[in-house]
Amino acid sequence: MSAASHRRARRRNAIALLRRRRTENRAHRDATQRLKVSDFLTDQGMPTEDIDRYGPWAGRHIVSQYRAAHHGHDPRKTRIRTRPCKGHPHGRWIKVNVYRADDPALIAGARVYGRTAEYVTAA
Repeated sequence: MSAASHRRARRRNAIALLRRRRTENRAHRDATQRLKVSDFLTDQGMPTEDIDRYGPWAGRHIVSQYRAAHHGHDPRKTRIRTRPCKGHPHGRWIKVNVYRADDPALIAGARVYGRTAEYVTAA
């Protein structure tokens, strides 16, 4: 076996190993449930009109708690379509943060924000 064919074989094995690890990680990542802040606040019993009004501010507090707990990293993002409004009859696509259902940053951030603190402490 020549040196070049030996290098190709090692590279091929390394690529196969990385591909297998990526597949395993993707399966694990997709198995975990992700929540948006609005879903979390709905589960806590907050009324829908209050979620529409105070949800973005609660999300800012939650993301700051997440960054503090995860060494400055941002949470995962997903895209959602907003409700129809003037100028956007079908809604528009926006990016929102999603968190694991058991992430402590959700509760910590909601407790910091005064408008959502009463719902979280009751839970």
